[in-house]
This record gives sequence, structure tokens and C-alpha cells, in this order.
Amino acid sequence: MKKAEIIFFWVLVVLLCGRCTEYIDLELETSSRRLVVDGMITDERKMQYLRLTQSVPFLSDTVSPPVSGANVYITNGYGVEILRESKEMPGFYLTENDFTAPPENYYELTVSGVDIDEDGETETYRAVSYMPEVEKPDSINLVYDETWEIWKVLLYGSDNLETEDYYLFRLMINGTLISDNISEYNVASDRFFEDGRADGVWVQSINANRDAEPLQEGDVVSLQMCGITEAYFDFLEGVQREGRGQYPLFSGPPANAPGNISNDALGFFAAFSVSSVNFVVTADLLAEKNSPD
Repeated sequence: MKKAEIIFFWVLVVLLCGRCTEYIDLELETSSRRLVVDGMITDERKMQYLRLTQSVPFLSDTVSPPVSGANVYITNGYGVEILRESKEMPGFYLTENDFTAPPENYYELTVSGVDIDEDGETETYRAVSYMPEVEKPDSINLVYDETWEIWKVLLYGSDNLETEDYYLFRLMINGTLISDNISEYNVASDRFFEDGRADGVWVQSINANRDAEPLQEGDVVSLQMCGITEAYFDFLEGVQREGRGQYPLFSGPPANAPGNISNDALGFFAAFSVSSVNFVVTADLLAEKNSPD
């Protein structure tokens, strides 16, 4: 092909491409309002809470509005615990200060007296969750990882070989929960136990970079090993997966994590037992982190 013909060919391609451009105005559907439940009860003796909000459209930049004035209670077949809405925090419903829920029981949550879809009629929502009992860990140890600039929390303990178990791991330092949201939870099945034993399995981490508050001698690190159901395990994994984003980039639209609330509501009502083990930070441990290789 001659040079002039080649130039004419590419000019024609550019002109055709430009003429095929079309602007499309996409109208995204706004989904109806739905109740969102965020809450759990444990076998710890303390005040516990449940949060109720309304869903917002996917592309909205507004905060989920709280749901106030609901009737909220929890039953276990033997008694009823009524949750009162906090006056200072709308949408937060609290138990009594000394509330506790024994493991190996089913607990049913009921939320009523709310009109989320604003059709003039109130709705009732329910969820049932079983609370498994959890084995108490033997001990934990901390090991510094220079590459990642973290303290690895290593677990030592046993697991019942006759049951299929699921775990949630949370961390406290000096009595303050530092893994206080779902993205910082670590969940695992009992498959990480080898022949019913965990001998130094990495289950949680403590940030040790320059911007983090450093561990000090005498600090008490507590690992909470929580016994959860398979359904709650799947829900937490689903939420964390969506939080990490979609890969590849143009994957399908994200789906809501599988919850357990009736009447097409979102979220999860969980019940789990908690067993803790402590580790006291020593000067020798800190010296190992700061010592040259």
C-alpha cells in the first residue's frame, strides 16, 4: 500500500470513530429503604448493645440514619431481655449492666414498632442465633516481624476434634479493645488446628510501625477467642471481602453479605462465647525487637 493510501486509511478510521461516539445518561435505580441490624450478645457479664439504622443508596454520600423508637428484645425460651434506646446515641439499644447470655443456647432477637418503608404500617423483624461454647486457649506469645512491622500474636490451644468449629479473634491492650470493627476481626475454622492442636498459629497482629503507639513494658495483651457459628463466619468473611474491593477491576456488582434478619433486612444478629488469655509485655521482649540481627 502506498504512503498516501495509508494516511487516507487512518484519517478515515479516526473520523468514523469520532462519529460513533454517543453519550448515554444512565439512570440508576434507588433501592427501597431497609432496616440494618448491627449487634451481638456474648456470655460476658456487661452492658451490651444493638444498633439499628436505615440503608442508603449505593452512591449516596449521606450517613445511614438511626432508627429510633423501636421495640427491641431478646429471648432464649426462659426469659426476656428488653433493650432500651440510649438517650445520648439514637439508634443504639442497650441491655442492663449485668446482662450475660449462657452458651449452648438459641437466642431470638425481635425488632418491632418501626415503619422503615414508610407505607403507614409497622414491621416486625426477627433473627435467631445459636451461641457455641468455646475452648479456653492455653497461652499466647508475641513475635516481632520486621518485614511487616507488626507483632504477630501466636496461639497455643486445643480444639474438639468431634465438632466443626469456627472462631473469631479479637485483641485488647490494657483492657481496651483495639480490633473493634469487622475489618480488624480475624476469623478461622478449626482447620488451622493440626490434630486438634494449635501450636504457635498466627491469629492476630499488633501494628508496630512508627506511627503506631508502641508496646511498653508491663502492657497486658489479651486475645479473645470467640466461638461463632458457621453462618456468622460466612457473614464476616463476606463483609471483609467486599471491603477489600472487587478483583478483577470490572467484576460484577458486589452483593450484600448473607445476613440472618427476616423481612428482607440487612445485617446480622450474632451470639458468641468469649474466652480470653493474657500476655504481659516484658523488657526482654522489647529488647528482641530493638536488637540488631
